[in-house]
Amino acid sequence: MTRALRIALFSAVAVSTLAFALPLAAQTPHAIETQVDEAQCVAQPVPACTAELALKAAREEPEGWAATAAFEAFIANDPDLAARDRWMARYEAWAQVATVDGIRDRIVPVRAEHLARKGDFAGAYRELGLDKPQPDTLSEPSVLILDEARAGRIRDTLPRVERLVESDSRDDLRLEILEIALARAPAEADAVEATIRDRFTRRMAQALRAGARGDPAISRSIDEWARSARANQTAPFDDPDTARRDAWDMVLRGAVAANNLDGFRQALAGRPAFSTPADAEGASKILRILMREGRAEWITAFGPALKLPEGETVSVDEDIGPMRNLPADRLAAVARAAEATGRSRGAVVDTAVEMLVARGSVAEARDTFVSLGRLDELNRVTFDQERIGVVFETLWRSVVGRGPQADVDAVAARITSQGAKDYMARVATLAQRMRDIAAGNKGEEPADDEWAIMLDVAIASGDPVLMTRIAAAMKDPGLRSTAFVQVTRHLWERAGR
Repeated sequence: MTRALRIALFSAVAVSTLAFALPLAAQTPHAIETQVDEAQCVAQPVPACTAELALKAAREEPEGWAATAAFEAFIANDPDLAARDRWMARYEAWAQVATVDGIRDRIVPVRAEHLARKGDFAGAYRELGLDKPQPDTLSEPSVLILDEARAGRIRDTLPRVERLVESDSRDDLRLEILEIALARAPAEADAVEATIRDRFTRRMAQALRAGARGDPAISRSIDEWARSARANQTAPFDDPDTARRDAWDMVLRGAVAANNLDGFRQALAGRPAFSTPADAEGASKILRILMREGRAEWITAFGPALKLPEGETVSVDEDIGPMRNLPADRLAAVARAAEATGRSRGAVVDTAVEMLVARGSVAEARDTFVSLGRLDELNRVTFDQERIGVVFETLWRSVVGRGPQADVDAVAARITSQGAKDYMARVATLAQRMRDIAAGNKGEEPADDEWAIMLDVAIASGDPVLMTRIAAAMKDPGLRSTAFVQVTRHLWERAGR
């Protein structure tokens, strides 16, 4: 089984932890100490033992990426903050004796991320070598600086920007910090704005702050600025459309940052509609912010301004992960608000459905998908050529796993898409096989993609014993380790809901 296929099958775990993995030389067994009664854990699974089963399986995986993925997932996600320190210590101890190329190199960024999550930003900078008088320019710490700003340490970030960030991108970063300040620490906004030097970025900062306070005079200022643009000026001053569009987008984002809905509506009334291909990026950015924060009323206000030309669409599935932490009712409200966005509604609804599934709100996801017309759309399109087919597959594995059967049958009865029907039949077959495996009747080893579907169905069921038995039945140690990581994360998340 290729590493790429492993990642595709278990992306829910692998995206954040395996993206950094490198091709690794063989090493077996791994020096990871575990003490766990597997039979007892399968019979009565709890995160403390399923996590150990993930590491136990990882010891048998010859390349090393499974152990790396497991440790890093636990360091990032264990709800017990003290336990995260223990995971970090175990990871470091293992890396010290590992002979696999690249494992030791992972320790530094992982430890830095761990320290940043604890609020020890000074320690994180030291780990990355950014406390040196002349830090490595390849260690561009923009993400770390923004995380520190979001943690409420706005003023601490300003000297870091000046010292650590390349000069041509400093003001862009300061603008992002200003946006964070308007949302979380308005008293710090003046200090941030005072550090911005670039003329164009200063205009963007003024627009951002005007939006935050709902200043109607900004409309006249933007129009005058755009009219003054000249072809012989340096970009982006040479393009009046760019000057106007970018400034208005910052006004809208300022209103969002300050939670000023009236100012947001006022800015939408003053801004030309999002009606050109060049408007797609700005519209996507604003819509993603509103979706991520569950601002259904704002999406309803924003929707009518979306008049992108045929063939142009918004991109709403980037940088949207925090949306899954919203309550189910707010996610459903976002999906309903999508009605106002016209041709963009499908992308918004489908993203909300995926987030509902991800947080275990399967009934709400099913009802949203059906009631807002996505099932009818599924029947109209070519199943394997549209994103809605992927969304349906994700939803259907959860619906089948969770039930009740009457609801599953009611949805199935309305589906005419042949591609969807074929997929439903496959899931039904694998769901029965899953039950057989859980009962001890495994037979021939399932293929990797079959294991992935069965594990999804088992996790959707909410039955810890069923999902643990399916993970334990996997022959491939890397696959088994990754499955136990998913089970562990599910048990943590369920306990936190």
